[in-house]
Parts: sequence; structure tokens; C-alpha cells
Amino acid sequence: MRALTLASILVLLTGCISMAPKRELPQLPGPDAWPQIVSPAPLPGWTEFFPDPALQELIRTARTNNRNLRQIVAAMEQAQAQWGITRASRVPHISLSADSETTRTPADIRGGAHGVDRAWSIAAGIVSFELDFFGRVRSLHEAALEEYLATEEAYRAAHIALIANIARTYLTLAGDREELAIATDTLASREATWQLTQSQVEHGLATEQDLLLAEESVTTAQAEVARLKAQVAHDHNALAVLVGVPVRELHLPAQRIEEVRIAPQPAPGLPSNLLARRPDILEAEHRLWASGARIGAARAAFFPKISLTSTLGLASTELTSLWSLPQRTWSVIPQMSLPIFDAGTTAAGVAAAEAERRLRLAQYEETIQKAFREVADALATVHSTHAQSQAQSRRVAATARLRELVGFRAEAGLESAFAVHDAERTLLAARQDLLAVRLAHKLAMIDLYAALGGGWEEVSAPPCTEGQKPQPGS
Repeated sequence: MRALTLASILVLLTGCISMAPKRELPQLPGPDAWPQIVSPAPLPGWTEFFPDPALQELIRTARTNNRNLRQIVAAMEQAQAQWGITRASRVPHISLSADSETTRTPADIRGGAHGVDRAWSIAAGIVSFELDFFGRVRSLHEAALEEYLATEEAYRAAHIALIANIARTYLTLAGDREELAIATDTLASREATWQLTQSQVEHGLATEQDLLLAEESVTTAQAEVARLKAQVAHDHNALAVLVGVPVRELHLPAQRIEEVRIAPQPAPGLPSNLLARRPDILEAEHRLWASGARIGAARAAFFPKISLTSTLGLASTELTSLWSLPQRTWSVIPQMSLPIFDAGTTAAGVAAAEAERRLRLAQYEETIQKAFREVADALATVHSTHAQSQAQSRRVAATARLRELVGFRAEAGLESAFAVHDAERTLLAARQDLLAVRLAHKLAMIDLYAALGGGWEEVSAPPCTEGQKPQPGS
């Protein structure tokens, strides 16, 4: 009981001083530094932003199977264990020991007949508990806690990135499939033109040069179809890696880009909420606080390190009387160590910790700048690709009508095979450009959603494997 009371008193006496620097964040960029880009209203969750059922199923599967997420979960468990070690070091460790000693002493030493002496003892005590008057242990505990909280935010950031990457790859696959369909249609059209040119050559309405030109266009289309088939296979493979399942288990509907629904883009607003939404910013902030706590631990090394060892127990030469109250024993051994000369080791430790804090501060500022730039770039791309898509749609309509008119004239023998070939190339390029800009528009919407930290509310850290989950202030 006395050992437990002493342990409680020691806990209350420790941790009175902290030598860590005061927590201060750098001045953030004001509204004038970046466009008004962030919606003040809550962003939709990922299930609302990506309503496509097939895409949602892929994301749910990936949240369980993705290997990168598993690595981050393992890092979280490691940080949790390290936090548990530092947390335990703030509490006295009580151990129990029992000894039995038998000693034979020769007769010439005893001054008579030889003898056998026996002794029994049992004791409980505190072994080398550091009295944390200067905050070294507490600073190390705070650093471990902040590192754990940083891994939680890293998990959320990786989760958001995974969702965005799956959506990008899914859309890219849809785009490549659609482009393959365009190339296949183009191949069929060019084969028909080639056959028409053959007939015209036989009737003297076209030259061999026209026939060779038509044949070249067919082989070019065949090569493009083969290339796009390989690209579709690559998209399948990339999606399988992200989702964490074999390619053969991916059952994806054949969709066009326009059929893959995405929620409307967030409305512009003020950038006040971005720092609370982006987990990578919160991760950098926690690592900044951890580096500050390590400065406190390094500074505390300049001051005396005071530790205490104490025992309370029973000892007797007779086992039968061991448990009687008069046989009690106790000891208290305070220890103090103070660095006098260490060739600059302690000072170098402080310098290293301060340099780490400057590094973490620069990384924090860079992360903020990167976040605002990503949002601004994505928003600009969304607006640009929307305008491009409208212009490209009009271009496709015009080139399709031109190809139709040239085809009619060629069938009547009023246009050469070269004119038909040129009209087909123009139409194919227009359709491919329209497809590319539609894909770029939806990819930019995904980039904007991810840059705003969209979906982070739905991403909770995985439960700790064992023990108490670290919490801020614990």
C-alpha cells in the first residue's frame, strides 16, 4: 500500500516544467494571395460525389484490400506502440521480487564448527523511476503522441488519394474504351472506303495512288486499334492493383465517359476551411508539434536527471517468521546525474532538434502552399475544359457533316480518295479531341474534390489493435 501511495505522489510531483517551445503556427496566406476557391459549405461525401454504383463498389473493395493502406495501418500501429512506451514511462513501475539464500561458512572463519545460514526475503519496489521535474519524459510522450496523430492524418490523406486514383483510373478506362470504339468505327469506315476505291480503280475512276492511300489509312487504323486494346488492358491492370484484386475479378460495365456520373463542382468561396479539410496539412502540423516536443526533451538534458529506487518488503532468517510485521524492511535510494562534460553532445542534441523543427516548419508552409495551388490549378482546369468541351462539340458536328458531304461526292466520282481520306482524318481527330477534353474535365473535377479534402469526414482511422487509442492531450 505504501508503495502504491508513493507511486501516486511521484506522479503528481513530475511533469511540472516543460522546456518545449511555445506552439505557434506561421502566418497563413490571406484571401488576396489566392483566388476565392474553396466552398464554405460542407463538401459531399465520396459516396455522393461518385454516385456510380460500379465505381462505389471498387472503392469499397479497395478500402479493404489496398496494400498501400495496409502499410500505413502498420505504421499507425507502430506509432501507437511507441506512444504506449512513452506513456508507461511517466508512471512508476512496481516490481515484486522474492529471494532465498543459503550460505555455508567454514569452521575456521566462524571460529568454531562450520555453519549454514539461511535468509528469505520478499519485497515490492520502484526501480529507477525518473522524477520528471524538467519535462524530459513528458516532452518525449508528447512527441510520440503527435507522431501517432500524424499517422492518423497520413491514413486519411492516403485514403482520399486512393479514392481519387481509383476514380481517375476508372474514368481513364472508360475514355480508352470509348476511344477504342471510335477507332474501331474509323477502321470500318476506312475499309469501306478502300473497297470503294478498289471498285473505282477497276472502272478507271481512281488511280493506283488513290488505292495505296486508302490502304495506308486502313493499316494506320488497324495499328491504332491494336494500341488502344493494349491501353485498355493496362488500365485494367492499374485498376486491379489499386483495388487489390486480380484482374479477372474485375467486372466492369462498358460505359462511356458521359455515363460515369460525378456530382457538380463545389461552389467558390473563401479558403478558411481548407486547412481543416486537408489531412496532409494536419499531418504536417502534428509533425511540427512533435519536433517542438523533442526540443523540450533535448533542452531538459542540460538539467539534473533525478531518479528514485525504493523497496518495501520482509526479510528473515526463518521462513516461519518471514510474514511477521517486525521483519519488514524498506529502502529509498534517490539518484541524481548532471552532465559536466560531454564534449558537446547535449548541445548538439538541442541543435539537431531545433534544426528538425525548422525543417518541419518549412514542410508545413510548403504543404499549405501546395494545397492552395492544387485547388487553384484544378479549378482553372475545370473552367477551361468546360469551355473547350463546348467548342469541341461544335467542331465534331461540323467535321462530321463535312465527311458526309465528301462521301456523297466521292460516290458520285466528284471527289478523289485523297479528299475522303483527309475528311476522315479530320473527323477522327475532332472526335478524339472531344473525348480527351471531356475526360480532362471530369479528371479535373476529381482533382478539385481531392484538393479540397473531399470525403475526409467519411474516413475514420482504423481501430487500434490493442490497448487504449491515443487521444490529443492524453
